[in-house]
Amino acid sequence: MYRWRFLPTQRLLIPCAVLIVAFLGAWWTISETRASLEREIDAVVVKAMEEGPIAGLSLAVARGGRLVHLKGYGYADLENRIPASDKTIYHVGSITKQFTAAAVMQLVEKGVLALDRPITDYIPDYPTRGNRVTVGSLLNHTSGIKNFTAMPSWWRTMAVEKTPEEMVDVFRNEPFDFLPGTAFSYSNSGYIVLGFLIEQVTGKPYGGYLNENLFVPLQLSSTSYCDDRALVPQRARGYKLAERSFVNADYVSQSQAYAAGAVCSSAQDLVRWMHALAHSEVVSPESYARMIQPGTLANGGSVEYGFGLAVSYLEQHHRINHVGGTLGFAGQICYYYDDDVTIVVLSNTEGAKVANIESDIARLMLGLGNRTVKDILLAPEELKQYSGVYEVKPGEVEIKPTKGRLEVDLAIPGVEGRYVLLNQGKNLFHVESDSEISLRFALEEGSAKGFVLSYKGITMHGTRTRHGS
Repeated sequence: MYRWRFLPTQRLLIPCAVLIVAFLGAWWTISETRASLEREIDAVVVKAMEEGPIAGLSLAVARGGRLVHLKGYGYADLENRIPASDKTIYHVGSITKQFTAAAVMQLVEKGVLALDRPITDYIPDYPTRGNRVTVGSLLNHTSGIKNFTAMPSWWRTMAVEKTPEEMVDVFRNEPFDFLPGTAFSYSNSGYIVLGFLIEQVTGKPYGGYLNENLFVPLQLSSTSYCDDRALVPQRARGYKLAERSFVNADYVSQSQAYAAGAVCSSAQDLVRWMHALAHSEVVSPESYARMIQPGTLANGGSVEYGFGLAVSYLEQHHRINHVGGTLGFAGQICYYYDDDVTIVVLSNTEGAKVANIESDIARLMLGLGNRTVKDILLAPEELKQYSGVYEVKPGEVEIKPTKGRLEVDLAIPGVEGRYVLLNQGKNLFHVESDSEISLRFALEEGSAKGFVLSYKGITMHGTRTRHGS
């Protein structure tokens, strides 16, 4: 019988063929897995846009600095039917604050500023009313300076062009909400002061400083200090909802948003930015560690906010994030520190639930499974444990019982309104219409003494001052 004999070169073909087949199999598995993930991400976004409704949205997802999903949905301009894309540029609102904070930390590293120094060292005529307001307290919202966007008078003049000095004048003579360092209260005013401070010590306009020291060095070509007069290719128009129909958003001058909220950017640029910030391309590792370190109050209490960045967890996953709500736009940027995953969601619809979209996508990326929201009804005696009035500096929150649930009136900037709370067990409640807003109560002898309100990564503390009926 004839026996096959292989030449030496032919013998190599068999293991090579096995390797090729194995490689192709692995490649196919990876491709199918990625395609499946993209379909799941698309489903999350499409569902949220329909439920919103949301006019347009751009999404960027990266792992280890490498993009795994980059896409636009809906329309950047409804009137001209211009689709949103991966290159669409949005007003990013308060996401601006991390750029301001990074600029401050660069100046701290150069010895130009010091975190523990009073701001009167740099702005001598600022009326601190005997209070010691440090640079650090402005960065983590513990200064006590009144938030100008919470002042009813501001809304009547928000379209007026103002200089940085004029913006500081809006609130400089307002009484402090509390002694510096004794409480946390989210304050756009603090970041207006920081922008003005940057100009004072560098001699450069705030926007010019960011461009020269952050945008250009990092090649953030779609990122700029927003200019209402400039022609910006691919910039989205902003909308809001009126009885579930889209209308053009109200106008606010970007000169008033300034260092608290006047950056424009794309989802892809913000992924690049967040990765660069976390990997020592913007500030030193020590400075970044300080930026993501929760603040500490005078009484030893903790604030889940660093410098321009909120610090929170999605289940057990450490999350560095910030919301970007402004007139006509909504944004969310999150970096999962231990997982090296970055997610950016930008929308041109005011009030869009971008934080919910982000957390649902994060669950896909981190393998956490679907988000579940319970609705455990409470007995009348249980409702009394929580109902009453709570002080949340600089205002109050009232919680009332209603048909086995709790109802809360919030007068906090960004979350104004009346909400039903859904009981999740263990003294944790989610807002019915937005599960990214939650209250966790602290009980003492069976009665709530206070709560921590978490709003898309930003936390506020409430102290019970009066019991309900």
